[in-house]
Amino acid sequence: MKNLFTALLVLAVPALSGAHPLGNFTTNRYAALTVEAQAVRVAYVVDLAELPAFREIELVDTDGSGTIDPAERDAYTARQSAELARGLELTRDGVALPLTPTTSALELAPGAGGLKTLRLEVGYRAELPRPDGEIVFRDHNFAGRPGWQEIVASGADGLRLAGATVPTTDVTRALRAYPGSMLQAPLRVSEAHFTIAAGAGSPAPAPVPAGARSGAERFGDRFTALIADPAPLAPWTILTSLLIAAILGGLHAFTPGHGKTVVGAYLVGSRGTARHALLLGLIVTATHTLGVYLLGLGTLAASAWIVPERLFPWISVISGLLVVAVGASLATSRLRAAAGHHHHHHHGDDHHHDHGHDHEHHHHDHDHDHGHAHLPPPGTPITIRSLVALGISGGLLPCPSALVVMLGAIALGRIAFGLALIVAFSVGLASVLTAVGIVMVYARGMLERLPLNGRFARYAPVASAVVISLAGIAVVVEALAQMGV
Repeated sequence: MKNLFTALLVLAVPALSGAHPLGNFTTNRYAALTVEAQAVRVAYVVDLAELPAFREIELVDTDGSGTIDPAERDAYTARQSAELARGLELTRDGVALPLTPTTSALELAPGAGGLKTLRLEVGYRAELPRPDGEIVFRDHNFAGRPGWQEIVASGADGLRLAGATVPTTDVTRALRAYPGSMLQAPLRVSEAHFTIAAGAGSPAPAPVPAGARSGAERFGDRFTALIADPAPLAPWTILTSLLIAAILGGLHAFTPGHGKTVVGAYLVGSRGTARHALLLGLIVTATHTLGVYLLGLGTLAASAWIVPERLFPWISVISGLLVVAVGASLATSRLRAAAGHHHHHHHGDDHHHDHGHDHEHHHHDHDHDHGHAHLPPPGTPITIRSLVALGISGGLLPCPSALVVMLGAIALGRIAFGLALIVAFSVGLASVLTAVGIVMVYARGMLERLPLNGRFARYAPVASAVVISLAGIAVVVEALAQMGV
């Protein structure tokens, strides 16, 4: 019991973790420009979180030995320094200033789930013909990748930068300490403009001291910590870890992108039952589990082509479009059903008024029975096709932490344990969506017993279908924004 209490305590007390504070799949860039009398120096940093680093380390470790020797390190930094320079654009009054690499350094640090993060620092120098003119700097590297992007610029040797569009000091200590208050809305600065003018220059930035990257503890770190726990895999450890994974999966369902609104709106506006909600949960579990497995195996087998951090926004778009299609289809059918009943109801009224007053009582009874026979059904019937489409959309977006757990499990030789953790996580995720669905089924039953206005009762299912479409559109818009569209 004590072990169970300790294990569950992990949920409430964030453990010290080396996981990347901005997320497992971010690619973070930083450039510090220093303008001297005869040159412009650029200190450029790339900080890769666990998933992009996993792919990149394969490129560094060319012999596949699992360790990086000095020759591999030097070959990689030389190659990357030249490659990154091609993505950097520096001009003075519209004329290109070629950047020459001067220094480089590579660091690997422990990350989440037994994986590593990668940091590459490159120093560049560009000759400056005269210490004047308009300078423009643009960073085209890793375009469209999610992550932090920061540029700062300062003058040295008595030079002043006028009209600068970027600050002189950074907020991350060259990507070594991300501010917790900005993790949800990271900087995305990809270019800088300023004019060199004579005058008191700002001091050049002080050398960045070495130190551990810091930032707010992320929720997913607790899940990835399960696979990297050095404790032996005793039956009790496995059981408590699976329980924790399921609870974390349930909590993860409350984050955006997993269809709580959609599931609720669908079942409250249809003739869904608790059995349908359970079926929806099973589909979400299967989709999420298979999605993680396929993406993980694809990353391992074809890392040059399958880039998870690039795929995630596209998967979100597909998920959102599925939801929009289901919502539009439901809205059309429900609107047709509501309008059809409305027309039939008026026709019945006309029929009633054509009869004489001597039959009024008889026909009043007839109209009463007629009305009960043709009241609109409580929502529209469930179709397996729409149920499957919603279930797939709810589980389609794999949690990046689950992908880290899978890759970490393979790296640590704990494959079966890792796969089981992902299933438990998916079951927890689906359980919350199922619970939402069951609550909505019973909520709809209570609504049906209320003496609601006839028109409201007819069109409420249409409104819930519109909510589904709007939720899908929101997912698509957010994903396109991540891609910079």
